[in-house]
Amino acid sequence: MSAEPLGQLRLIWAALVGGVAVYTFVIFGLLTTGAIGFGVLSPGVLNVVAAAVMLYMGAGVLLRRSMIARIPPDAPRDVRVGQYRAATIIGLGLTESGGLIVITLGMLGSEPLWVLAGGGAAFVMMFLARPTAEEIGTD
Repeated sequence: MSAEPLGQLRLIWAALVGGVAVYTFVIFGLLTTGAIGFGVLSPGVLNVVAAAVMLYMGAGVLLRRSMIARIPPDAPRDVRVGQYRAATIIGLGLTESGGLIVITLGMLGSEPLWVLAGGGAAFVMMFLARPTAEEIGTD
């Protein structure tokens, strides 16, 4: 993959990872300092819904890996790059959205640990999905 397309994809990756990290720290800080406190979700509902969304985040990782694995190695380079971009952006988007949902649910339930769980899980999953040329054999 040429430096420019990989550079653009890494910029998107960094922005998504950074956004999750910032949102996590801001909401966690506001909840733990008492600056905000909604408490509109019961703990039982929060636990069930947030756990289900965490599974959805894992599915985003699996979908990305599956899409990358299906890229034909003998396809033209621009086709491989395009399919890799799509797989990466879709996977990152699903993981990020799940993390943001769990963070928001944690905020609505006034549960800072769910904020950390959702944001931390999304951050780690997305951080480990850093786009590389080696993943599609164009290094």
